[in-house]
Amino acid sequence: MKDDAASSTAFTVLQGLLLTAQDPVYGGLVNEQTRTAGRQVLGASREGQKRLKQLESPLFRALLPTAEKLLMPGITRHYALRKAFFERAAKDAIAQGYQQVVNLGAGFDVLAWTLHSQNPNITFIEIDHPATSLAKRQALGKQGGANLHLLAVDLAQESLASALGDFTPFQAAQKTLFLCEGVLMYLPVEAVRTLFAAIKDLTGAGSRLAFTAVSPMGSPANNTGWLLKTYLSLKSEPLAWTLEPGALGDFVAEQGYRLIDQADSADLVARYLPQGAAGPHHRGEFMALAEA
Repeated sequence: MKDDAASSTAFTVLQGLLLTAQDPVYGGLVNEQTRTAGRQVLGASREGQKRLKQLESPLFRALLPTAEKLLMPGITRHYALRKAFFERAAKDAIAQGYQQVVNLGAGFDVLAWTLHSQNPNITFIEIDHPATSLAKRQALGKQGGANLHLLAVDLAQESLASALGDFTPFQAAQKTLFLCEGVLMYLPVEAVRTLFAAIKDLTGAGSRLAFTAVSPMGSPANNTGWLLKTYLSLKSEPLAWTLEPGALGDFVAEQGYRLIDQADSADLVARYLPQGAAGPHHRGEFMALAEA
């Protein structure tokens, strides 16, 4: 990603979410607040406006299934299922007395935006690269409440402890849920371990981390298409951290956490979709919730 441009992935994920919202079967995964805020975010930039225009294009919608088959089958619908897992984790934590929700690498995710007005006593903090954070801030303007904070920090250059330790709205003594969606696979394993340790050091026992992990490209648990695999191989850009789903419990325990929940594609479909909902569904990325 360019230092002065918002993340392309942020645009793609939000576009996919809004596309899923148009689906008669999957549309129920995307609530009205998310649709409204998502369109507002995309509509605030030239790139986002182009993405919105594509959503209205019959040709774009017709070609998308073929493109996904070659790259990542079912990935657009997977974005909505993934969001459902993180929304559930956040709502459950709030119901159980957690007072802070910190979204790491938030991109154009609008979960904190949709929840903060419903929970005025909960502090919501988003951390992302300055360019992406600025684009989101400009799109949403000053409509957010006093309990929603967009913190522009490049975590590749500054530690989490430094970023939050110097940020007054963050209170280390409060029970905190951290969200890390679609991020850890791009980090080397030592950076992943460092993040787990940093969260535990910052807020202590009881801290929670909801995150995604990806199984290796060659795993039977991963249905990434041959074209994307070939591209990544030729570019020498494999994912930095991958893990078989069955190894997750041990990995989390090694970091001093216990695994509360884990969900692969089949689990997400069973939890959030009506019985018999048609595929294809993306396989390879799985969700997890761990507690320090």
